[in-house]
Amino acid sequence: MPAAVNQKIRINILRLITPLLLGVIMVSTPALGVTQFRHEMIEFLGTLLLLAGVLGRFWSVLYAGGSKNRVVLQDGPYSMTRNPLYFFSTVAVTGIGLMFVAVSYALLLGGVVGLILWITARREAAFLSDHFGPEFDAYAARTPFFIPDPRLYHSRPAITFETAALRHNLFDAFVFLAFIPLVELVDELKLFLGWSLFTLW
Repeated sequence: MPAAVNQKIRINILRLITPLLLGVIMVSTPALGVTQFRHEMIEFLGTLLLLAGVLGRFWSVLYAGGSKNRVVLQDGPYSMTRNPLYFFSTVAVTGIGLMFVAVSYALLLGGVVGLILWITARREAAFLSDHFGPEFDAYAARTPFFIPDPRLYHSRPAITFETAALRHNLFDAFVFLAFIPLVELVDELKLFLGWSLFTLW
């Protein structure tokens, strides 16, 4: 019988690789040459993706209500994808990469984090299938694994949630949002110090 996924391992891996990925960004220069206006527009698009990801994470946590691994979540964001929390986290991280105005940064950050979350989700699916059996298998058969399908959306009239889960997600949201001023700081530091060991597309 598959065991429930140890989320601390996933979190520790992400904590380890995030500084490494940001280190690569710190010592590289994007090859994409853009005007100041386009620079601001790309950065703005990245910020929108970051905000959409943070809001999507909040939405997902509200619907989970502390019930993860206790019931088969099938309402709200979970009606469109089996892994909305992981999907929106990937969107937010991709937005952070785009805020540095480089497609390569967006692909690097979003791709690596998305892959880790994808692998975690596959392991969770094996546990849920074994734990809930036909109920989860029927849900999995009609619901996309990762990319949401808005046409499938449905929800109950009311939901309940645990305040502890919401507080934890609020802290995570602040961590994500802290990248907005951090990106500006990194841009200014790179410009002032001339840090650039190599170029990324």
